[in-house]
Amino acid sequence: MTINLQTLKCAECGSSVLRRTGLNQYECAHCGSVAVVEDDVSARLDRVLEQVKDAAADRLAKEQAARGAQQIRMLGLALGAMVVLGAVVFAVSAFLPKSRSGAAIAPLAAVKVDRTIPVDGLKLGEPRQVLVGSGSSARPRLFVLARNETGQALETPRVEAQFYDGETRLGTRTESLPVALLMPGESAPLLIDLPNGDQAVTRQELTVSRLSAPQRVVDGPALRFARVRLVQQKDELRLVGRLVNPRTDATLTGLQVLATAYDDSGAPIGFGRGYVQGSELRPGERSAVEVRIDRFGGSTPVAAWDYRIDQHVSHPDGSRSAVRAADRVVRTVGAPEAFNPELRMSTEDLLAEDAERFDLAQLELLPLIPGVNTIRQRTYMTELVNRSKDLIAVTPAAVISRFDGNTLDGTTRLDGMAYLYPGERMPVQVDPLRADRITQTRVEWKPMRAAALPGPRIPLEVRVTGTEAQMGSVLVNFSQRFSYKAVLVKGEVKNPGAAIVRKARVWVSLRDKAGRLTGFKPVDKLPAIGPGESVPFEVRIEQQGGDFATVSTVYQSTD
Repeated sequence: MTINLQTLKCAECGSSVLRRTGLNQYECAHCGSVAVVEDDVSARLDRVLEQVKDAAADRLAKEQAARGAQQIRMLGLALGAMVVLGAVVFAVSAFLPKSRSGAAIAPLAAVKVDRTIPVDGLKLGEPRQVLVGSGSSARPRLFVLARNETGQALETPRVEAQFYDGETRLGTRTESLPVALLMPGESAPLLIDLPNGDQAVTRQELTVSRLSAPQRVVDGPALRFARVRLVQQKDELRLVGRLVNPRTDATLTGLQVLATAYDDSGAPIGFGRGYVQGSELRPGERSAVEVRIDRFGGSTPVAAWDYRIDQHVSHPDGSRSAVRAADRVVRTVGAPEAFNPELRMSTEDLLAEDAERFDLAQLELLPLIPGVNTIRQRTYMTELVNRSKDLIAVTPAAVISRFDGNTLDGTTRLDGMAYLYPGERMPVQVDPLRADRITQTRVEWKPMRAAALPGPRIPLEVRVTGTEAQMGSVLVNFSQRFSYKAVLVKGEVKNPGAAIVRKARVWVSLRDKAGRLTGFKPVDKLPAIGPGESVPFEVRIEQQGGDFATVSTVYQSTD
């Protein structure tokens, strides 16, 4: 280090904090550099450093004196405020009514309520490690069942778990029970994440964190679903329910559902928590909830299940209180309803009332029409027809199982339309997987809703403006070339309404002289269509059956 003799600062970093460490030797307290100087410079540095120390001491003394004066002023103000408060209390108490003994009744004072509850009242069952989920997505977690034996409602109890591998501590996890209130006598399941890493958890120590009663609580009736279903699709288990606010005096908010599944011995094998759609439910209003249940019982069948609903009531000042309800756990004995895992079913589909459902007998899947694709492989076509005269099938869908004799060849999923109007035909492609032919099919329909005419679909006008027969060819493996027939279809889609159609889709079908399907293709990439506007389309359709004679269309539209 060198020292700037004009400013008496470290030339390396510019710091002026220098201290003497030896004869004519100085060290920078900031960067640690050391310099050796001549005697006269050393004497000069010593005098300057002493002056700096003296200045710093004076500044510190002044700051301490200023703080002391400020504290004295604050103390004086506090004493004055206490004197004034005492005088006011004395004056007010002089006007208070006297008790029979002659003493004045003291004014009400704010009382801090201690809501803590002894932790030994929450009993924890024997913990066990479980795999939540299935296959490669399964996660190791710790399961424990907690029971409230305090005699009081508990507000979201928490449990802490300390994990060990032998005597080596691996980590700590804290988790809340999946309920807003745990009522006296109720049990609730809990899953706690295991520590990450390859180390095995050989033991764990569970402790209950601080328990407390709810801060604001009111008594009220327990909530029940107006309609509820437990549905299983392969490994996926979900509960769907419709909830109606039966109260006329309160708006419900903070609604959440805990659903639990049990095996035939009564042991929990899965649970999940879900929230009601929307932030609140006014008197008479209804909403729906879907709860996806995490399974940790492997393939153990579900023999029973239950649910409970947490609820709060809103107050005019914007606050809310938890509702303390007895006997709120609703238990059902029985297995869930099983559906094909390929069916996509919404909550609305599952919860529709009988009067809201479409009669599946009015849907017809026409006989298969054999054909060949562009490389001369066997394929089949069919059509889904709505035979109803006045009802619309909402989001029709099904799974078609294909058979060659008695041998299952696979399945084909039928979906893609939001609405199928009376008399409309939706084309479907059915391709064999391994079989040389398809001799029969079996259809599994999803639960479908119905809509009355004119229905929610925005009307469009689809017009075919021209067709052109073409020939095409395809080369396979650089050795085989196949020729096929195709038809180029041109047309336009017009929006005669007053609203913009943002999503439109058209299926264009080719038919032979007998009216049978001979090829089809959807037109998906249509732009938004303004009121009174038209957009053109062009689609090339490979001919899989006989020569085409006519063209038909069916469309979808949403705003």
